[in-house]
Amino acid sequence: MTPSFFEHITDYGSLSVVGMAKNVGKTVCLRALLGHAFRQGQAGALAVTSVGTDGEAIDQVYKTQKPELTFYPGMLVQTAEQYYHRRRLSAEILDIGRESTACGRLVTARVKTPGKMIISGPAHTQGLQEYIRTAHGLGARTAIIDGALSRLSLASPFVSEAMVLCTGAAVSKNMDDLVRKTSFQYRLLDLPLFLQTPSGRVAAEGLLSVSSGVHGIGADGAAEDLRIPSLLQIDKHMEKIEPYCREGAFLYVAGLLNDTFLNRLSARRQRPDLVVSDFTKLFFSEAAYKTFLRAGSRILVLRQPKVVGVCVNPVSPDGYRLESAALRERMQEALGCAVFDILA
Repeated sequence: MTPSFFEHITDYGSLSVVGMAKNVGKTVCLRALLGHAFRQGQAGALAVTSVGTDGEAIDQVYKTQKPELTFYPGMLVQTAEQYYHRRRLSAEILDIGRESTACGRLVTARVKTPGKMIISGPAHTQGLQEYIRTAHGLGARTAIIDGALSRLSLASPFVSEAMVLCTGAAVSKNMDDLVRKTSFQYRLLDLPLFLQTPSGRVAAEGLLSVSSGVHGIGADGAAEDLRIPSLLQIDKHMEKIEPYCREGAFLYVAGLLNDTFLNRLSARRQRPDLVVSDFTKLFFSEAAYKTFLRAGSRILVLRQPKVVGVCVNPVSPDGYRLESAALRERMQEALGCAVFDILA
């Protein structure tokens, strides 16, 4: 059965396909998506690149066979020079970037005949944003970003508009544990947006330019830099957050939000709601998060990704297999959305 979200991929200007771990079926999902677009006559609407390296025939970690990526006429593909020279398709070069990677400059080309190629693109936010602009300028409707292990940050809503989340037995062979870990990640992707303070003053837009430190936000919407350079030093600066430990006040954490800070706030009778730019700043455990929420506190975000699809791979890298139908049913119940096993 073709995943329903495949039909709506070109509704989005950019899409990230990311995995919670290696070997959760991300490449299988992307390969199926590209094949579906070709069969629907929409190949020319897509551009594709990767923040890591994808499309190899052999997994470099497990030395097992991997699904290669097939690209179709009309698609735009961005990859490093080294991999472009090894392509098994014909293509027309449209752009060669000035920035050099370990595998050469980044080449953007339009596919002329179907075939296989390894893709390896920018590995930082600015490079991905430039890739998206280039893709749109060359006529693509949807710029697809193939994610990489431990690089969920490059799926930030500040980079791509929509996301496909891939999970599976590589995360955990225990079904209960897998569902719990995926559900926790999914909840972090769906945190509520910070839109305004109780007085109606919108503070979110002004915070977008803040890149470091901790800022207090009062009911009037004004943000104050509390001169806390890092949460690693929070023990020295707890008195600075005192005025904001009350109802209607917020703390904006521009850096990474960790267990230490959540636990310090959870120990207080009164605490503020917390605001971060997006889910990529969240580096706390599920236990610390639940404790913080228990007293009614919230964590909000300035931007939220649109998760358009969730896919599961019930097979672990060493061959252990979970029952697909049971896994999808459990996952759908926990997440409240459709879940697909591409190979089922």
